[in-house]
Amino acid sequence: MTMPPDWDSLIQKHLDGQTNEEEAAELSEQIVANADIRSDYLRAAQLHSALNNELLAFEKEQGSTVSSTPAHLEHTVSSTPTRKQVPPSLIVALLAGLLGAGMAWAISAPKAEVRALHVADGTFDTLPAGPVQRGFSSQFGIWSGDPLEIAEQTNGNRRLRFMETGNVKGDPNGGASACNAFQFIDLTSLRDQLQAGDANAQHILKLSVRFERTSAPIDEAFPKLRADCHIYLFDTEPSAIVDGWPDVLNDVVAVAKKRARLTSGQASGRVRASCLLEPEATVALITLNVSVGMETTTPVKLGNFFADDVKLTLTSRPDLPVRVVKLNPGK
Repeated sequence: MTMPPDWDSLIQKHLDGQTNEEEAAELSEQIVANADIRSDYLRAAQLHSALNNELLAFEKEQGSTVSSTPAHLEHTVSSTPTRKQVPPSLIVALLAGLLGAGMAWAISAPKAEVRALHVADGTFDTLPAGPVQRGFSSQFGIWSGDPLEIAEQTNGNRRLRFMETGNVKGDPNGGASACNAFQFIDLTSLRDQLQAGDANAQHILKLSVRFERTSAPIDEAFPKLRADCHIYLFDTEPSAIVDGWPDVLNDVVAVAKKRARLTSGQASGRVRASCLLEPEATVALITLNVSVGMETTTPVKLGNFFADDVKLTLTSRPDLPVRVVKLNPGK
């Protein structure tokens, strides 16, 4: 018995430009005949285009500040597998070309609205120099975490400094392979605003941060230090997340991360993590961390990794309007 195709996988494969002639023809037939698959294809194409635009912008900005060696930078985007770069213009061409001579798609490019969301003390300049709150705060708009401090440069700029790896729950037998900084963002009012608008619009959250690594005595012992930024979306209260950490990660609504591996004396440029803002999400947990790249329960002194200029934005894209036009109405 022949199993039916996995249409979601075939759609993503086609958007990556990896389908053969037979697969493309089969998908074309289903897009014309099946409204659900047609809708799935259009939404996948829109998201594919949006995330590739972000990746292109990210790589363009990174070009002057991050080593060109691919191993130094890793990208992971939630809800969407890692894909080859597909020019946005090709998306529209694919939609038109798939359907053959009998029909054509008329698609108008939706206008995207980008808004900045509030991250408390995202530049760290308004915080006093010195230690950051230890542990895991369940309050909105508070930086907390493993041993961290606000460090002031000679020019007066203040940055977040990762001091030592640890276990944020204080478990002496727990893992201590990373130094984490946390902040909760309340999404309830934003969710209400979005639900009052276009119900079919897509909303993409993007967290961005700049990392820098300076020389330190640990460089030789820990050459694989890496920095990450994460977005975790939940439909629960911050206190429940803190109480259930880290097992509560099994209940996330969505998650995204981006990683930068930096050598001593290297800055990352802007590192971005993007994910879809799911309608049920009420809380975003943003995290910044530096990891030693190995499992350990013994804290490791860091002190040479910094983060600055943390931003969170929301990109809203209206649902793609689609109209089917018969080219040969008399037949």
